[in-house]
Amino acid sequence: METPSGCGTTGTVKYICNVCGYQKTETTPAGTHTFDTEWSSDATNHWHEATCGHDLVAEQGKHEWNEQNVCSVCGYKMQYTEGLEYEKSGQGDNAELSVKSIGSATDTELVIPAYAEADGETLPVTMVGKNAFLKNQSITSVVIPDGVTIIYDRAFNQCKNLVKIVFPDTLKEIKREAFAYCEALQNFELPQSLLSLRTWSFMNCNSLTSVTIPSKVQYVTSAFANCSSLKTVAFPESDTIGSPDISAAFEGCSALQSVTLPEGMTIINDSAFRRCESLTSIDLPDALTTIESDAFAYCSRLITITLPAGVTTIEDGAFDACSILEVFNKSALKIVAGESTFGGIAANAVNVYTPSSGSSVMTTTADGFVFIKASSGWTMTGYIGEQQQITLPSSFLSNDGETVTSYTVRSDAFDQCKDLTAINVLQDNTNYSSQNGVLYDKRGSTLVRVPMGMEGDYVMPDDCRYLESTAFYNCEKLTSVTFGNSLTELSDAECLTGCYGLETITIGSGVTEINLGIFDNAENLSEIIVSDGNKNYASVDGLLYDKDVTELLYLPWEKGGELVIPNGVMSLGNLGLRENNRITSVSLPSSLTYLGYGFYYCTGLEKIEFRGTVEQWEKVKKTYVNGNPTWAEGLWYVSEVVCSDGSVEIPYA
Repeated sequence: METPSGCGTTGTVKYICNVCGYQKTETTPAGTHTFDTEWSSDATNHWHEATCGHDLVAEQGKHEWNEQNVCSVCGYKMQYTEGLEYEKSGQGDNAELSVKSIGSATDTELVIPAYAEADGETLPVTMVGKNAFLKNQSITSVVIPDGVTIIYDRAFNQCKNLVKIVFPDTLKEIKREAFAYCEALQNFELPQSLLSLRTWSFMNCNSLTSVTIPSKVQYVTSAFANCSSLKTVAFPESDTIGSPDISAAFEGCSALQSVTLPEGMTIINDSAFRRCESLTSIDLPDALTTIESDAFAYCSRLITITLPAGVTTIEDGAFDACSILEVFNKSALKIVAGESTFGGIAANAVNVYTPSSGSSVMTTTADGFVFIKASSGWTMTGYIGEQQQITLPSSFLSNDGETVTSYTVRSDAFDQCKDLTAINVLQDNTNYSSQNGVLYDKRGSTLVRVPMGMEGDYVMPDDCRYLESTAFYNCEKLTSVTFGNSLTELSDAECLTGCYGLETITIGSGVTEINLGIFDNAENLSEIIVSDGNKNYASVDGLLYDKDVTELLYLPWEKGGELVIPNGVMSLGNLGLRENNRITSVSLPSSLTYLGYGFYYCTGLEKIEFRGTVEQWEKVKKTYVNGNPTWAEGLWYVSEVVCSDGSVEIPYA
């Protein structure tokens, strides 16, 4: 009885004794795979396909080009792009070509030849020159042949439709800004021959999601800065890599979540991962000794880090603004939470523990909420999940097995959640409530947080009396805010920090105190409305006045065109209309007695009218800057004030 062997699989033969019935089985050797004798190929490789039915290839390799751009191994003829312009350098045996420009070529899928003609000679193409394809919007893919060793500055800079690039195995250096702003460029494989990625070589390549840095690369300075979709970075494990210079290499890669560093790395250079806002943790290599300035600054979601035993230096600012960080310190550095030492890691740490002292007090739930246990109880310090609408847990299980049913939310817990559109709370939460996706205290009397991603209008409920100082922090998608009638104070100047899209603010009837600095952060503000019944403030045509409309308190940044100040106004306040460059003309009432800083830096102003006499104008108190109320960097853009009975020349300084 036999099971025959096959291609790549063994067989069996079973023997039975005819006398005693004894049985035994032997294995027969596998047959060998068979392959076609003819070559198969594509534009990059050649191989022999299996003829035995298996999905296998043999002798696969890259093409080896001769001077006719034909593979000397398989005979494949390169289908290269014709019409490219070249530039010759060197003489004799050292003569070589660089690609100078697109020339007359019309291909959108470029294939650069290994050899090309110049001055009657056929020479190897070894370089892609400076600015060769700068701002070319037609190219969608590029194949660069073996033999090319350098891609020079800005060679493919701003090729916004370039999707695919194939690099040669001979490439050693990619120069400054070579592929910067190639926003459609997708993941590629860097060759093992590569030694250097120079400044901003792939900056703002916003379709890249992962990159692996070859083991011989020694410079990655600013190479992938601001690649907004880059999620994964890996350096291979290699004893030869040493410590590549990664200064600012991944700065501003806001989606970066996974970084694998080689165990031999001793230095993390300045700004290497600065503003990597999605990075929550990173394994530092055991060989590490130095973390340079700003290396992890503004990694605002970095929640945990282990300092290896060999770390001796942490430079200034290395962990600036990492405000929810727990540190496991294996080094000899004396890091104490809250102290202004060691590059901000101490000042920003919510907890520091060592192998011999303390322990972790952090719990991160499966859905991304981060909690810290202190003597006063549990505090939610952040959210590192990816949901746009979240529900605060009524309880959670801590790492030490405690069921926690009460906690506080730190004021900056959601300050880095720019896509968060709703913060919801279940009714059984002991400390908090929510309305329409906005977070309040349990009674609804204090506004805790408007989610950063909320769009459109926010209307404060009338039973809300207070607001946290960071309640609106960086809510740049809000277009209007209405403060409720029970709110009495807008006293924090930073209240609307980062609300760049805010166009309208409505002040409730109960507000008695306003810090005018809050409006400075709403740089697109065009209208301030004061509710009827407010006893301290009024608004006319979107401008904020005192109740009696005798003093102008604030002119919104976006208010422009022809501005008419109402009759009865006596003062433009200390700020006046200064630094509003959208006003083209202004008409002032005869009641005016105090101009303040007037029109300082109102660079769009063309006309000033005073609805009173020249004599009255002369009596108006003015705060001149360099002797002139319309001064801006030495320019006097209005030369006179037109009064009811004549004009007054504005004196130059």
